Amino acid sequence: MTTSSFENSATMRPNEDSVAPRDRYTRVAIVLHWAIAAFIVLNLCIGFLMESLPPPVRIVALTLHVSSGLTVLALTVARVVWRLLNDPPPYPAGMKPWERHAAHFAHFLLYAAMVLMPLTGWAVLSAHSPPGSRGAAVEFAALPASPGMQSGAALPRGAPARPLGPPPRTMIWNLIPMPMIAPIAAIGKEPGGVAPQHVLHDEFVEWHSVGGYLLLALLVLHIGGALKHQYIDGQSEFARMGIGRRRSS
Repeated sequence: MTTSSFENSATMRPNEDSVAPRDRYTRVAIVLHWAIAAFIVLNLCIGFLMESLPPPVRIVALTLHVSSGLTVLALTVARVVWRLLNDPPPYPAGMKPWERHAAHFAHFLLYAAMVLMPLTGWAVLSAHSPPGSRGAAVEFAALPASPGMQSGAALPRGAPARPLGPPPRTMIWNLIPMPMIAPIAAIGKEPGGVAPQHVLHDEFVEWHSVGGYLLLALLVLHIGGALKHQYIDGQSEFARMGIGRRRSS
């Protein structure tokens, strides 16, 4: 191979190979992006279907929902830290200014949702009287026991009937005991705080439910924007996140 032919082949390679490193997110960012996306889709499916499941399956689904939700929170924190330490690739040169501003705003909302959704879910589980407290005795003594269920095998709040005793401690991926948010749990420590804690619990449930629909809308917007840039604008949007190759210019 002559020197000129070697130079020509080297010049052509960026157009034939995957997207250039400066136009692609780092490998860590790509892995975090797709891991978070997978857990979010899983959690949205569980969240929208969980209430229609029979109680025994619902408890398993709730545990999976909690575990994947807190995993999203941990991965999001890791991604934010990585983003602060590593500049993202620049937007394609053909993007209009309003598209850049819209993308920044949509990403901000997505990051906010990925933090607030797990936190509100965590708050829902924390809005119970601490086990062994005087408030717990008042809270659970007022709830009817489910026929055929043993004390302590509690159903999630909102079920038609619930056995006596505190709910079992949630395990994250069946490995790590899930701590409660202490200030929220402490509200129901005494009998006088049980009713206000119930009100707060229901508010957290409502915020979490509304947040699920907002997160779904943000995902649709995010995916729609990526499809537009890839197929309508002719940009290598997928290659930036590790899928496919950069289009030849």
